[in-house]
Amino acid sequence: MTINATLRKDDFGSAGSRRLIRQGSFPAEVYGKDVNMHIVLNAHDFELALRKVKVGSNVELVVDGKSYNCIFKELQENIMTGTLVHADFQLV
Repeated sequence: MTINATLRKDDFGSAGSRRLIRQGSFPAEVYGKDVNMHIVLNAHDFELALRKVKVGSNVELVVDGKSYNCIFKELQENIMTGTLVHADFQLV
């Protein structure tokens, strides 16, 4: 499964995350041995991908044209509104 993302270069913190969520995106983290990236995912596209991908699945993450093989580690969701809040991916 391929998931598209963009690199998050500014507007960090909880206020920046809330702004992303209001715009229809949400923050995520890619971590590995030598790499730690902050990325932004489109919430609607990711919810469609969740029909095929579960936590612990291998996914191909495309960040600004560069492909990474990752394991989908965690998803945080606001239980009151049902919106996605944060996701974690680990490089393989």
